Amino acid sequence: MSAPEVPVSATPRWRNFRRIGSLLVVTALGAASLVSVPASADQISEKRAEAAAVADKLEQMDARMMDINSQFERANYELHLAQQGVEEARTRAAATSAELDQRRVELREFAIAAYQMGNDSPELDALLTSDASTGVQKRSYLENVSGTRQDSIDALNAAKVRAQEDTARLAEAERAADAHASEIEQARASQQAALSEQQALASKVQGDLATLVAAETARRAAEQQRAAAAAAAAAGGSGGSFPNTPSRIGDNSGLKENPNLPPPPPGQGASGAVAAALTRVGSPYVWGAAGPTTFDCSGLILWAYAQVGINLPHYSGAQYQVTTRISASQLQPGDLVFYGPGASEHVAMYIGGNQLVQASHGISVTNFRGWWKEPSGYGRVVSSSR
Repeated sequence: MSAPEVPVSATPRWRNFRRIGSLLVVTALGAASLVSVPASADQISEKRAEAAAVADKLEQMDARMMDINSQFERANYELHLAQQGVEEARTRAAATSAELDQRRVELREFAIAAYQMGNDSPELDALLTSDASTGVQKRSYLENVSGTRQDSIDALNAAKVRAQEDTARLAEAERAADAHASEIEQARASQQAALSEQQALASKVQGDLATLVAAETARRAAEQQRAAAAAAAAAGGSGGSFPNTPSRIGDNSGLKENPNLPPPPPGQGASGAVAAALTRVGSPYVWGAAGPTTFDCSGLILWAYAQVGINLPHYSGAQYQVTTRISASQLQPGDLVFYGPGASEHVAMYIGGNQLVQASHGISVTNFRGWWKEPSGYGRVVSSSR
């Protein structure tokens, strides 16, 4: 069963203030030519403080948007699981209902046969009026009749209990699916509200302030990239870990991890998945999409591996759970690179040569070291994911 198609906004799921920052850059370039009166030192200081405050607000909005988008993707994935649970519960309930009907038919047939074998029945009369030499045969017949009747009654009662349990499971699965669908609607509404707030703020930032905000945003982004590169170099190729892996998408028993064993070699489909992902470079980003023409980050990974017959879930946190842990020094083309707590923020595919193919504002190839921030984990897709 494929993940449900959920209408979503085409807004990128993370680093949204970069887009707002780009808008501010354009505004700033247009306004810069109109500035002719030199500002005093105090005015410049005030403007810089105001620009820093706006940049802080943009970062807060970005963090909120990332959290909302993560909630959406997780709810969408859990809705998919819940819908599978509903279908499975319906199948079980239908099978139990059919068994219950069959047990009732059997007991009804037994009752009719017993009635027909009553005192007017020659067979039963022969047993009841026989002499002592046939006593053993009579007792055996009566015991078999009694046992068969009780077996039918027991089987019917057991089928009734299973039918009640299956009905309860189905109702619970349907409630869970409804709850996740509501979460998706709430996340979508929150996402739209956050986007409107971002746009409203951007529309108020003009002139010299826009120039200063754009400069401050660029400075912070560069500083973050330098910090990520330094952290990655200091890590010396050690893999990250996720102490806060979401429990609702599975416990640690779902992880394929053993620090005492070397990682398995790249799966046979890894090179094909890389080739497939690269054919989509330049395609647009659409939140919640999984191809073939638009993608979000986990949707690109899902689609690329599907081209080589390997099925992955449409959620970065779940993709983390179904892959084998490796370190940065063990990365091979086709391995996955995860970002954020519980792999909830982003996933990209390593393609070799210190490069990633990933979906953020669109499908693109980016430099691995120093891009955005330090990864929090790495995973290898193996054939057992098929």
